[in-house]
Amino acid sequence: MTISWKCPECGLDYDTISPRDASGAVRSFPRRYRSLLTHFEPGEDLEAVIRQRPAEGVWSALEYTAHVAQTLDLMAPTIRQIVNEDNPHLFAWDPDEQAEEQSYNNWSLLEAVGELESGCADLSMAIEYTPATDWNRKGTFDYGEREAIDIARNAVHEGSHHLRDIKRGLSQILGRDVEEKL
Repeated sequence: MTISWKCPECGLDYDTISPRDASGAVRSFPRRYRSLLTHFEPGEDLEAVIRQRPAEGVWSALEYTAHVAQTLDLMAPTIRQIVNEDNPHLFAWDPDEQAEEQSYNNWSLLEAVGELESGCADLSMAIEYTPATDWNRKGTFDYGEREAIDIARNAVHEGSHHLRDIKRGLSQILGRDVEEKL
């Protein structure tokens, strides 16, 4: 049974995401993140702005980007493991702990976007090459069982939800609406 869930914050409905939709969304993330992280007005300090946290307890644009990059990078092997093994035990991590350990705010923009590009390319291929008959295969995390399709849908949610977080944070920091320039 797949997860039927709609994010109460961003409104993304998992049931509406097909594997084809997931692959297209994942392929779009590097371009969309790059657009938000590199289009600033004259006099705005890109390095300072992308590292600034808009509020206590809220990640910076760079931290969100590094988080999404590492999260999506782990999803391709997870999908492959579910497809190739019978109900494997799957690796999960605490994103806040990972952000602290990896010092995301000390990464360079090139490193974060580079890892995002690489992870998205691998993940989109894993999604595209998964046979239609294997999307309901299951794996088990410590917190419960998930199907391969749930991993693909979660990738779309991670990438799009945090794009929203970045837009909102940069808009607060800069005092103006920030949108993707595609």
